[in-house]
Amino acid sequence: MLSVRPVLPSLLRSLPSILSRHKSHIDKSSVPRLDQADLQEKVTLGSGPGGQAVNKTANAVFLKHLPTGLWVKCHQTRSVEMNRKIAKQLLVIKLDNLVNGENSVENQKKTNEKIKLERKKEKTRLKYEQRKLESLKEQSEGQDGEIS
Repeated sequence: MLSVRPVLPSLLRSLPSILSRHKSHIDKSSVPRLDQADLQEKVTLGSGPGGQAVNKTANAVFLKHLPTGLWVKCHQTRSVEMNRKIAKQLLVIKLDNLVNGENSVENQKKTNEKIKLERKKEKTRLKYEQRKLESLKEQSEGQDGEIS
């Protein structure tokens, strides 16, 4: 009788190594949390393209983090709730950059992109170097055949 080995456990064992090959780890543990008591919020009139309807409605959200003095104004959508959510995300990013500096999530992503670009450049350089060596080898073999 044939024995059927379970394939799933071996696949699960190799899964972390497959994922870690392509993903760079970004440490999000030091990202600051916003406390609602530390925020001052204003809803102001919007501005920009859209005419009179945009200029008359109060849907631009202005958030200020009182302990640091950082502020964000968001008027990306027509919804006050969505603008508030986006403004909080932008404020967290700004606060993270201020508090963590080099170790902020944004700077970690930039560093990972730089490393990825450098790897890509090196791979391309090696590829063309290999092609050049192959063409030189073919030329030298061709010249050796003509001399004989």
